[in-house]
Amino acid sequence: MLASIAAFALLLTLVVYATGNLGAALGAHLGNNLTGFLLISHQESYNSFALFNARPLEGPGWATLDAVLIAFIGIACSLLTIVLLLHPRSPLKVAAELPDRASTA
Repeated sequence: MLASIAAFALLLTLVVYATGNLGAALGAHLGNNLTGFLLISHQESYNSFALFNARPLEGPGWATLDAVLIAFIGIACSLLTIVLLLHPRSPLKVAAELPDRASTA
């Protein structure tokens, strides 16, 4: 789980660096949380919000392979988000708003 969180934190750091502000990072974090609450829930207290209910993360029965797969999914999703937000040809590209040099000269 820490690897997945670290990958997402790195993603948000890169987004702030690329854009020069926190807006895109806040949006990515909001999207992550909404997906986590509305799509799949691993916590019994949030099961009424989610479309799919999974085993609680704090419950018994989790194997090492399960933890590795969850971390891999989190890292893969973070990498996909980096590509969608920072790739020059992406329709979702975010970039820093630089002042127009012609108007300042």
